[in-house]
Amino acid sequence: MPLQPRPPMPILAAMSASTLTPTPPASPTPAPTLGLLFILFAKIGATSFGGGISGWMYRDFVDRYHFLTEDEFMSALTISQILPGPNVANLALHIGHKLRGGLGGLVSVLALLVPPMILAVLLSIVLLDLSSIAWIHDFLEGLAASAMGLTASVGIRGLKRSYRIGLWPLGLSISVFIGLFLLKLPLVPVILGLALVGLVFANIHQRRIGSNPTRPRV
Repeated sequence: MPLQPRPPMPILAAMSASTLTPTPPASPTPAPTLGLLFILFAKIGATSFGGGISGWMYRDFVDRYHFLTEDEFMSALTISQILPGPNVANLALHIGHKLRGGLGGLVSVLALLVPPMILAVLLSIVLLDLSSIAWIHDFLEGLAASAMGLTASVGIRGLKRSYRIGLWPLGLSISVFIGLFLLKLPLVPVILGLALVGLVFANIHQRRIGSNPTRPRV
C-alpha cells in the first residue's frame, strides 16, 4: 500500500502562510474635515507671533496629524514661494486644496488670515497704552527669535531633502546667498538666472535616473 504524505503540522502551516502572505500597507490618515481644517489654520494664524508660520504648519500637518508627508509639504512650500503673493497664504491655499479641494483651500486661507487680523487689531489697541513697558518689547523679541528657529528648521529639512538628489541644490543656495547678500546684486536677475541653471541640472538629473536608477546624485 503506497504511503500517503503526512499533512503539515498546524503550527508550521500557519508560519508558512504568515511568511508568504504580505503584510497589508497601513491605511493613510483620513483627510481632515473642513471644520478641523479651519480650527488648525485659525490656531496657527492666531498663535504664530513673530512669523515662522511654515514651521507651525509643518508641525501640525506632518508631525502631529500626518495629513501630509514631508515630501508633499516641502513640494507645497516650494510652489508657494514661486507663486506671487504672500508665501504663507499660498501654502495654506495649496494644503487646503490638496486635502479638501477648492472649498478647503478657501477655508484654509480665510482661517489663516481673518482671526489673526482681528486679534492684531485688538492687541494694537492694548499695546498702544503699554508700549512704554520694557519687558513687553523683550517678550516680543523672544517670540520673533523662536519663530526664526521654526523657519530655520523647515529650511534645514528642505536642504536635507534636496541633498538626496545631489550637491547642486546646495550650490544654488550658496550662489543665491553670495549674489544677494555679499555682491548686492538685484533680486530678480539672480533668481531668474539661477532658476535656469536649476532647470538644466534637474533635467540632467532626471536623465541619469532614467538611464541608471542606482545613481541618484549629479
